Amino acid sequence: MKKFVFKLQKLLEVRQYEQRQAEAELGKANAEVSRIQGELDIIAKNRVSSIKNNGSAQDLYIQSQLSNYLYMLDQKKEVLLEDLVQAQMISDQKREVVRECLKNTKSLEKLREKQLSEWKKEMIREEENIVDDVVSAKGNNIGSR
Repeated sequence: MKKFVFKLQKLLEVRQYEQRQAEAELGKANAEVSRIQGELDIIAKNRVSSIKNNGSAQDLYIQSQLSNYLYMLDQKKEVLLEDLVQAQMISDQKREVVRECLKNTKSLEKLREKQLSEWKKEMIREEENIVDDVVSAKGNNIGSR
């Protein structure tokens, strides 16, 4: 009985490798989005905390410092929002690459499964033919005696 050989196995392995690489890149891109979002959350908490703790201060110097601090937080927030948009665009691109890799891999896996199924059917047919030949040969041997 011959062994099943998928002629495109090397290509399938390359596609699986590419898929793993694309998934890793997507993970990195998503981690960057999460990092930026975390920084934005910290800025929002700092802003609320500063206003809550110093918003009612009567001292003009403290009010001026608070205003400067809030301005700095707003500037940092704007930069991070721009970075977030860029990171999300990169993440979306990486996600599309992963989808394409999945599609390519799945099509080869389906082809492999189809060929394996056909190979199994062929092996069963060959076994049945061998059994039929053996039974026919025994029948001929018994009939010729």
